[in-house]
Amino acid sequence: MHYIENNPKTWKVYQKMIQTCKDFFVKNPILVVRRLSHNKDDVWFADQLLIDLKKIKCKFWVIEELRVQPFSGVEDYNPNILSLYISKLYKCDAHFLYFIGQIISYYDLSFFICNAKDIGFADVIVKDENSKILPLEKLIQASIKARSIHIIRPTMTSKTFNELTKISHFANLNLLILDYLHEDFDAEDFYKNQSTFCELHFDRSISDVYKNRIKKILDEIIATEEFDYKPPFIHFN
Repeated sequence: MHYIENNPKTWKVYQKMIQTCKDFFVKNPILVVRRLSHNKDDVWFADQLLIDLKKIKCKFWVIEELRVQPFSGVEDYNPNILSLYISKLYKCDAHFLYFIGQIISYYDLSFFICNAKDIGFADVIVKDENSKILPLEKLIQASIKARSIHIIRPTMTSKTFNELTKISHFANLNLLILDYLHEDFDAEDFYKNQSTFCELHFDRSISDVYKNRIKKILDEIIATEEFDYKPPFIHFN
């Protein structure tokens, strides 16, 4: 009984337990919420109810959506909101994740992202145990159930595409949107993706030389009558 109290397999099992006997909640207090979201000034909402997460002693089990994003125009937003409050989460089964301006350890990322199907990250930095910034492929490697991923300002390397092809579940991804791409993005390798539809949006700062490389790709796509890959949507200034 002690093991069952402290290790409920699903949130539905836990709710049935506390409905059967309130003592289960006393010994392991967890609030099951569909949505948990954070805005500026440490304002948290649980299922649209304003809460003070610092004062609530029980932990949260998020089952649908976790969102951490400031209002537009906030420049002094705390990049450590997730790391500061992760101890308040018992479990994250959220299918929808939306993070803006956060610095996350790879260990914590695996806790948030394991069940996510729809992921949106803007200016999110993922670091390993040595504080090294990890590239896009590490994020996708952790997104084992993802079907749609939208990344604004992703961290890329020359090895990113080759590393992505080694990830078995990358083929299960339906949509990948990458915004504000720079010249470190290897467009020639990436655009011939056989399983995932990609939207590639390039930063205004790319050089004319790089733009010519993209134009050659576009010319090849336009000239192709039958595709053995999913032609991407490509946008640049």
